[in-house]
Amino acid sequence: MDKTLSEYKREIVSYISQTFPNLQFRGSADIKLLERWYYLGIPHTFILKYVTEMEDNPPKSLKELQEVIERRFKADKKKEKEHLNMLFKSYSSPQERLRYLYDILQAILISISVDNVLILEKLKELENCDVETVEVELERFEELFYKFLFEHSRDKDEILLEAVKELEPYRFYWDEKIYKMTLKALIKKLLKERYEIPDFTTVISS
Repeated sequence: MDKTLSEYKREIVSYISQTFPNLQFRGSADIKLLERWYYLGIPHTFILKYVTEMEDNPPKSLKELQEVIERRFKADKKKEKEHLNMLFKSYSSPQERLRYLYDILQAILISISVDNVLILEKLKELENCDVETVEVELERFEELFYKFLFEHSRDKDEILLEAVKELEPYRFYWDEKIYKMTLKALIKKLLKERYEIPDFTTVISS
């Protein structure tokens, strides 16, 4: 975000109030809506653009406005994800790939309706680091991201069931530690395939 949270709130509240006089931010719950948008990474320019487009057919409530904004943001992110995947794989610097990876993972998290994408801030922090640091920290981040994605995925139970079923023939032959490690790796593989997640190592590959 190129604005602080307070700047973000102020600009959006002002524009929405001017465009739709019937919509007023009256309490903490209304203000939390703006914080939600901020932590989902929805640019203020995106919100202002769609508020302007809705001027001739204004929403009846902030709840309705929220639904429209978030639905359109999710649709836009889904549409651009395929293009971002191609850019991520193309020849570019690690810094550029980190930005593309951020956008790709943001699109995935938005698609499963998380409350925020703060976990991705680590990728922004790495943009100014050397390649060795990026490699080490990216490996740690990858593990955290897949854990977060699995915990918040609507398909969590289905993915777990599929992984357990696939390993069932080996369950009683393997050491417990080996089984758990393999189960974790298989869940990661299934998540990667389902959400079309690129290889994180591409960030630092030449």
